[in-house]
Amino acid sequence: MTLLHTAHLEVHAEVIDAFRTRLTRHAAITLEREDGCLRFDFFQDRDVPTRFLLIEVYADDAALAVHHEAPHYLEFRRDVAEWVTDRQWWFWDTPPAA
Repeated sequence: MTLLHTAHLEVHAEVIDAFRTRLTRHAAITLEREDGCLRFDFFQDRDVPTRFLLIEVYADDAALAVHHEAPHYLEFRRDVAEWVTDRQWWFWDTPPAA
């Protein structure tokens, strides 16, 4: 069963461009290095440009755990720690067949 992970990240206005660049790099590295990451997309809010939506699909919970322990993930978190003002996460399962 795949796992869909979504997140809203809010950043300081003065780092929007730097954050977008760093997030682009993080998504590419994740897809390149993690077989269990099946998709990693992100979007920027039209009306609130400091808000980003991340949409990630993992093969399973174990693949997400690998992601959270990966050196590139930990580096990303360190790099953006001062930029992110709010972070909300959600985890979604495919509903069982009726």
